Amino acid sequence: MATETEWEEVPEDPDPHENLDYELEELTVVRSETNDQYVFLPAEESHLLEEAFIVASEDSLVDLTQ
Repeated sequence: MATETEWEEVPEDPDPHENLDYELEELTVVRSETNDQYVFLPAEESHLLEEAFIVASEDSLVDLTQ
């Protein structure tokens, strides 16, 4: 976990890979057949972790491709 000093040194608009050590992950999107809910799963089953889920309402989602 980053210290307060380390967080203060991160740029205001950090590069996800260089500054935050994030790795891009291919996702599979599955839409629920019963309502307008989606499940985003990693393409590689070995990357599926129990603690790696986010539950969010539709208005919390942003299309980043625009």
